[in-house]
Amino acid sequence: MTQRLGSSLPSREAAVYILTTLDLTTLTVTLTLVTLSMTLLLALAAWHAGTEQGLRHWALGNCGLMLGLMLNVNQEHLHHSLSIILANGLMTAGLGVIWLGVRAFKGRSQPEWGPISAAALIMLALWVCRFQLGRLDICYAISSLVLGGFFLMCAKELLIRAAQPLRTAYWFTGSIALLFGICLIGRPLAALSGLQSDHPALDNPLQNLTLLGAMLAQIGMASGFILMTHYRTAEALHRLSERDGLTNALNRRSLQEQAKALLEIMAERKQPATLIMVDADHFKRINDEFGHQTGDAVLCHLVSSISQHLRSDDLLGRFGGEEFTLILPGLNTERAAQVAERIRQGLCRHPWEQEGQPVWLSASLGVACSEHHGYDFSILLAAADAALYRAKALGRNRVELAPEPGAELEEKTALRLLSQFRHNLDV
Repeated sequence: MTQRLGSSLPSREAAVYILTTLDLTTLTVTLTLVTLSMTLLLALAAWHAGTEQGLRHWALGNCGLMLGLMLNVNQEHLHHSLSIILANGLMTAGLGVIWLGVRAFKGRSQPEWGPISAAALIMLALWVCRFQLGRLDICYAISSLVLGGFFLMCAKELLIRAAQPLRTAYWFTGSIALLFGICLIGRPLAALSGLQSDHPALDNPLQNLTLLGAMLAQIGMASGFILMTHYRTAEALHRLSERDGLTNALNRRSLQEQAKALLEIMAERKQPATLIMVDADHFKRINDEFGHQTGDAVLCHLVSSISQHLRSDDLLGRFGGEEFTLILPGLNTERAAQVAERIRQGLCRHPWEQEGQPVWLSASLGVACSEHHGYDFSILLAAADAALYRAKALGRNRVELAPEPGAELEEKTALRLLSQFRHNLDV
């Protein structure tokens, strides 16, 4: 019978008929269960999130949203001071806290007064419209516009450019917030078209459609928030796996992988690339005189000083102990040697200070360019290492260029032995 009635009506009237026949009580119970489930899911995720920002906001905001929805859908059984005024205040505050969570997740400021002020203002406006003017239609228009506005504010924070895979989670969550925000803001216009009955708190197509949309938005946004947290955690773990725990420079394995990939790109483009080996001079003496904690701080200072002279596409990695490796794409031997000299001078001019006492540090640097040694990482590394040994053998605190491939093996061997001898004497 329902199918025959639906097929005999125009499409618009059929849609209205289907929405009207939906049971409001069933939708209410389903929405309550869905909201409760999403709130518990976010709360559990927040419990195990550690220092991750955002999840606690989302769990708390979802809780406020859940309480507000439970009150709002029971307008037939509760006084309107609870089911309209308090309910919309809770939903506004909940969505505001969710918006704060999105900003916290992105590391932005969280103006906590915003959601509180919005909730207080909407409750005041609804009280005036309901009990002073007696206009329920204005009440629903105000609540729809305010709630829709907060959804759009969440969408504005999420629909941005970001690195993958986090961008996927941002855009998934932001798109849901955008669509439901538009639906809520369009709700007063839909009411004018006849989809809302004379008593908007009761069963009507617009109320049923709003509840269905709220369920989908709850599930989608909660899933999106968890997906955002998952991708952020996976990204952090990946970053930890490729970084040195002390200096935050690339570790040796990650440096080799990224350097090989970068050198392949430079070879295809037929552009030069230079590898520089940096070794802190007399580092053992610093450890012995000031202690290992100071030695660790000096290494971090060394990396920070080097980074000031690097570009965004340069690579800096800790090769081992107090040795660091730089990859400078696009620089030939002459320009790379100038960068190396600036690094050396910067270290000499700016010592690490401990309780007002300077800890002076110098470094020896070896430079090898693809112009003479090709783009093979191992060959460049060996050439720069040979130049580094030469710098050590000739007195340290200097920059040396790698000998060309035709250099005599005896000279390399003699320099290596002399460097090792001086290192053992720690002169």
